[in-house]
Amino acid sequence: MANLTRWNPYDDLQRMRDEFQRVFSAGFPWLGRDESHWGPSVDVRETVTGFVVEAELPGVDRDNLDVTVSEDGITLRGEVREERQEGEGGFRQIERRYGSFHRSIVFPAPVAHEQAAAEYKDGILRITVPKAEPARSKVTKVRISDGGRERRELQ
Repeated sequence: MANLTRWNPYDDLQRMRDEFQRVFSAGFPWLGRDESHWGPSVDVRETVTGFVVEAELPGVDRDNLDVTVSEDGITLRGEVREERQEGEGGFRQIERRYGSFHRSIVFPAPVAHEQAAAEYKDGILRITVPKAEPARSKVTKVRISDGGRERRELQ
């Protein structure tokens, strides 16, 4: 049996935006970079019991990270602060990005967001989110009436 996943058009738009940004910043360096709209590289892996999200955040202080999880997705927010170096003039090349960022990811299945856990080590943020328990069907017994007289349904 094939797995069905819920399609979210915003995922495709996010991927397209990320790809355009990657191509234009790498292929046309003279245009400069838009530092206000960037997000960390993220890997999302589905397991039998949940989802694992790993984000590369080198140089980000743990106190400058904010992770929120909802029933259907996760949002990472944070800030990379530039280290200003005063001193002698000369050649300088800066390729790392600085400033605020946010990144949102939609999961293909509902999750138990209140059970999410995060760990930050060596510049990698790892978030584990278990899948939500499937909703159990509720069954209600219905009485059937016939011409004003009420009969009980057989069990």
